[in-house]
Amino acid sequence: MSRRTFGATWWGRAWVEALEGRAQLDPNRLPRGRTYARKGMVILLEVAPGEIRAKVRGSLPTPYRVTIRTHRFTAAQWDTLLGTVASRAGHAAALLDGELPPELAEDARASGADLLPGPGDLLPRCSCPDRADPCKHSAAVCYLVADEVDADPFVLFLLRGRGRDEVLEELRARRRDTAAPVPPVDQG
Repeated sequence: MSRRTFGATWWGRAWVEALEGRAQLDPNRLPRGRTYARKGMVILLEVAPGEIRAKVRGSLPTPYRVTIRTHRFTAAQWDTLLGTVASRAGHAAALLDGELPPELAEDARASGADLLPGPGDLLPRCSCPDRADPCKHSAAVCYLVADEVDADPFVLFLLRGRGRDEVLEELRARRRDTAAPVPPVDQG
């Protein structure tokens, strides 16, 4: 039997790579979290703007409550990111198809609006007595976010503060604003 991996899509794998590399979480704690995630110890996971909430089974009968806050983009970061996406028709089209092109993630990072977690972007808290950052419960949740990202790349936008509908509405508006006006038809 093969071990469960996290990240079926390139963007799900990118989440895991950022989690294990750039996010600067305690690398000694992440393996225990991976094990907890593989064993199905996370029994509830919800993603909201700028926050992940979960319940994780542990040594006590009552599940632990995990909250992971994420760095939300400022208005200026959103403006930059959405401008970058809207300026490239392929980026917007891919998002509408439920995909996240690698170039979009690279362009976002280069513009200072990185969709993937970096240093200080993930702030885990757990109701367990372990004061490590992250504890195994919150680390398990971090790994399972890769499944959410696999299923819907807009989860990356939601974690930065805006959901699918809001992002798509803004992209459509920006694309409309940049479309060339149609010249009037000469009636003469």
